[in-house]
Amino acid sequence: MNCDKFLELMEEYIMEELDEVANRMMEKHLSECEKCRAEYRETKEIIGNLRGIKESAVIKEDVLNMNKKNIVKKAGSLKNKRPFMRFVSGAAAVVFLGMFLLTASIVAFPSFASTYLPDVPVVKQLKDVQNEYNAIKQQNEILKKENEEIKQENEELKMRIKEIGGVSIPEYQTSEGINEEDNQRIQEMVIEFIRAIYRGDIEAAKKISTEEFKKELAQNAKHYLMINRGEILFTHITNVAKEGDSYMVFVRLNDGGDADISDYQWNFEFVKRGNDFLISFAGKDA
Repeated sequence: MNCDKFLELMEEYIMEELDEVANRMMEKHLSECEKCRAEYRETKEIIGNLRGIKESAVIKEDVLNMNKKNIVKKAGSLKNKRPFMRFVSGAAAVVFLGMFLLTASIVAFPSFASTYLPDVPVVKQLKDVQNEYNAIKQQNEILKKENEEIKQENEELKMRIKEIGGVSIPEYQTSEGINEEDNQRIQEMVIEFIRAIYRGDIEAAKKISTEEFKKELAQNAKHYLMINRGEILFTHITNVAKEGDSYMVFVRLNDGGDADISDYQWNFEFVKRGNDFLISFAGKDA
């Protein structure tokens, strides 16, 4: 199933009106396509809101209990004007229209009913809901586009390329940070630590660590060493954030040769001892 077909059937899928085979195809595509998942979530939320509007709407009892005579009269007046009604007998029209008023889809019903019963109050009510649905969807599209533009502008403002430890690395501003001199010192220690564990030099890593973390490195050296993992490619690093007495920074990198895709994230915490910064924690996330 392609995206166009998925979007064509999406509202019926949300309303649980598809057969089992079509449902399975929709579910498979939904699991594979991020773009359609986003559209599905947005549409499902809107339809859910509309259902709430429908359930909360007060439909006058005299409309729902419209007698057969009035309905037949309405159907009869349309009999010669609407091709569709030529195939519906007077008695069948009563049953069909009555059921349609009570059970038709809130999304599909207004467009059909407004053609054949434009003056019925309940139809007008459902048409208003349909119009509101369309307005909300259009507004959501506008807001989504504006948010994407703002996000892109923010990303451009937050990122800069800088030289750290002899390599050019994109730095992202994720916090107000600390002064530039200390920020640079800590980032260079991060690069130094990672290079040390990739070449198997646990002693070099211990030299820039606190006494407590030195013990951790000594006891779990195999956990930290990344020997023979390949050439290190740093994809980006954050500026250093300070919380209490701790200084935090993370760096993303890969060792698979693709500079655009990061394999790992290393999270670091530092403490300051006199004029020196020391690593108190380093942990790797996928």
